[in-house]
Amino acid sequence: MKQLVDEPARRSGGLKITYSDLLSLGESNQKMELFDGEFIMSAMPTPLHQNVLINLGAILRNYVIQKNLGKVFASVDVYLSEYTVLQPDICFVSNERTSINDGKKFNGMPDLVVEILSESTEQRDRTFKFREYAIGGAKEYWMVSPEKKEIEVYQNTQRGFQLVKIFKPTDILNSPLLNEININVTAVFE
Repeated sequence: MKQLVDEPARRSGGLKITYSDLLSLGESNQKMELFDGEFIMSAMPTPLHQNVLINLGAILRNYVIQKNLGKVFASVDVYLSEYTVLQPDICFVSNERTSINDGKKFNGMPDLVVEILSESTEQRDRTFKFREYAIGGAKEYWMVSPEKKEIEVYQNTQRGFQLVKIFKPTDILNSPLLNEININVTAVFE
């Protein structure tokens, strides 16, 4: 793989990686994101992660199609700046906001972003991404824990993301954004 920036220059506050640099690497099966000019490549998702992603993605997609609300996507670039580009595991864009999709990336924040937590990503999902998704204007942020079999739902308010509820396996998830959705939490983790 092409080296983007030499490590000593990066550590000394030198060069930052840009979205153009990221694109020069070509397509990859790996998740590649930029956090304020820092290049992050995540390990391949585990089978458990992929199972949860497919289950929840299908549930969301079926609901959104049935209600004609917009579209559900997986692992698409969310361009916030030349130095910050995130890839939520799952996201929803309402019909009213389809203009953020330029066919290659989203130029703006989806209405709903979902991250499936893993040991290697949980800290970023709970800190940097939490902040960027709130500032960027996501209406909701869901953090899904395959280990705990829980889904944390946060709603964006004037004070940033506020916890709506932590949904456990025995719960039915409903959401302020998708107000008629009723997700059997156990089904997400089957």
